[in-house]
Amino acid sequence: MKKIACLSLIILLVINANAQSIFGGQDYHNVLFAEYVKSCDEFMCRFNGEESFPGLNRKDSLWKWKNFVLLFDYQLITKTDSSTFIKEVTQIHDEVQASKIRLAYESDQWYAELRTEFIFQKKTIELGVVFQPEITPKQLECWTISGINGLEKLGYNAADTVSRLVISPEQHEADFTELDGDFKYHAKEFSRFRSYHSDLDALSYFFALVESGCLKYSKRLYVTFHFFNIPSYVFRVNHFDRKMSNSGWLISEYKKVSEQEKERELNKLLTR
Repeated sequence: MKKIACLSLIILLVINANAQSIFGGQDYHNVLFAEYVKSCDEFMCRFNGEESFPGLNRKDSLWKWKNFVLLFDYQLITKTDSSTFIKEVTQIHDEVQASKIRLAYESDQWYAELRTEFIFQKKTIELGVVFQPEITPKQLECWTISGINGLEKLGYNAADTVSRLVISPEQHEADFTELDGDFKYHAKEFSRFRSYHSDLDALSYFFALVESGCLKYSKRLYVTFHFFNIPSYVFRVNHFDRKMSNSGWLISEYKKVSEQEKERELNKLLTR
């Protein structure tokens, strides 16, 4: 009951704090700037309890929980009832504390997905380019492209492991002359001539299209961070630009999953 009461106060805070009269003048902007989660690094620090939402009392027995709740997009409450939301968030918080989960840049369990606009055959296509932090051979931190999603819009089908185009069995006796027609009439689906034992890798498919000039970069759209660090959950973080306390980089979606479901979520993100 105490947590539900606290949640009600928090909801009132994030909904009503957009009224400038609450703080008045410049102080209003200073307060909102302090409350605003300004970067993914700051999100991680608040998640880890290394930093806190301004005004929270660290001597309060519930301060870590309150700090955690304030990292969620308040609009998630509208997708369920407040008691269900607080129960779910509390379960996530308790698992984080019990498993001593700490988010960090160098973790291999989080990904950045840049939704990106490309031009393919004179059409605008939106793809998700997925990045993961790595260490170079010189021990320098960097981001590398580890996955791509949305390629089904270009004809790529990761689930299709059977559909093939084949070459007549006697072609070895005819110097494979059939290939002339294959290149002419099946150029747009030529990957289907591959061996039944050869997988078509999405990332290689993407790089080939880019390097050949068939897929042209247009512009960046927005970033989503995907976290797989908590054993029983996956969650996403997006940026919310609004003049209220609940703004900046916040948890936009969360899901309780089994290990198998988590693996499927990761495979879907990376298209593998």
